[in-house]
Amino acid sequence: MTQALMIPAISAPAMAPAPFDAEALLDRLSGPMTRSQALTLKSLAIEAYQPMQFEKDLTRAEAARRIQMLRDEIALADSF
Repeated sequence: MTQALMIPAISAPAMAPAPFDAEALLDRLSGPMTRSQALTLKSLAIEAYQPMQFEKDLTRAEAARRIQMLRDEIALADSF
């Protein structure tokens, strides 16, 4: 006869959701693009033969929009 191993359940403490701070989000998105975004955008722009899509002074939001646009364009081109 084997005995079942009993492991006590560990529950995470209940955490209240953080309040939505629109001003902090706007500040974050309107700040300059991150180094990671710059490297990704430059790489994708070269791959998509659109080097003009890369500019040094983009906001995080604009960089994210261009990165997604280039990814979608490359995916479309790869589907043919």
